[in-house]
Amino acid sequence: MPFETAYKKEILQEYEQIRFRNRQLLNERIQNIRKEVPRIAEIDAQIRDMTIDAALAHDEPVDEAFLAQQTQTLIDEKYEILKQAGYPSDYLSTIYTCTKCSDTGYINHEPCDCMKQKMVQRQYKHSNLGSKLEEENFKSFCLDYYSNLSDGKHELTPRANMENTYHSLLKYIEGIDSYFEGNTQQKGSILFQGSTGVGKTFLSNCVAKELLDKGYAVLYVSAGTLFEKISDVVMNKNQIADSQSFYQAVNECDILIIDDLGTEYINNFTASYLYTLLNDRLLRRKATIISTNLSLADLRQHYSERIFSRICDSYLIYTIYGDDIRFVKRKAWQSSSDN
Repeated sequence: MPFETAYKKEILQEYEQIRFRNRQLLNERIQNIRKEVPRIAEIDAQIRDMTIDAALAHDEPVDEAFLAQQTQTLIDEKYEILKQAGYPSDYLSTIYTCTKCSDTGYINHEPCDCMKQKMVQRQYKHSNLGSKLEEENFKSFCLDYYSNLSDGKHELTPRANMENTYHSLLKYIEGIDSYFEGNTQQKGSILFQGSTGVGKTFLSNCVAKELLDKGYAVLYVSAGTLFEKISDVVMNKNQIADSQSFYQAVNECDILIIDDLGTEYINNFTASYLYTLLNDRLLRRKATIISTNLSLADLRQHYSERIFSRICDSYLIYTIYGDDIRFVKRKAWQSSSDN
């Protein structure tokens, strides 16, 4: 599972804060208990003095077994006092928010489940998708918006085509780990092509949620914003901090989603940068998901033969067709209202 370096730094700092707060909480408990039950303070002092005396006893050997027995007797007394006062026996033990990794984030040098969860939360936060994925995901995927009647243009009906696309995307998600591990037979990038309102962005978001939940760093950006920000970087020579950060995220995220490619102002700069970006991400085995209203022929005409070639060779290409889903929903709502 890939971990973005900046996120790891944030999370490790969070673990430091967790440990600090837990130490504070433990100190408060100790101080309060010592005031409430003075014998607890006496026991702690006895154990401390015995340990110091043993460490300073250079002239004669320390009976380790006897020392351990005395210490345990005092600890048992302490636990019994806590119990009688209505507290659990571990009330004055070190406090851990996650007992599996002791709030370090790692177990035997491997990320603990709590760190994996924190990473997923960071991925969601920085994906630019926000709460949108709560509604746009495979759980809310519905084939009913696609007609089971032939449109006269394609071999498959819109519904059959979308059903095939759905199952293919599930296989893509299942095999994405293999892509990032270097499997040259597995494609990692996707092009969703089709007219407005047929569900291209929805599918991108469905895939994004699954990949985020697997722990991958996903970044969503509209084509217009992408080229506007990158233009800032080039024109201002990396002087704008926000644009620098964006530029780094675009290059380093595991999966980059470019929505509505073709709606931006297309010129030599955008075509050149787009090829550099897509080619570089393919070479570094970073995945890119593109949605566009443009046909493959339009992509070749508006951008370049090189971009067209890279997409055809290295991307999974899905052509989505059917009625505008917003129109289908509105029609269904009006029909139900009339009834």
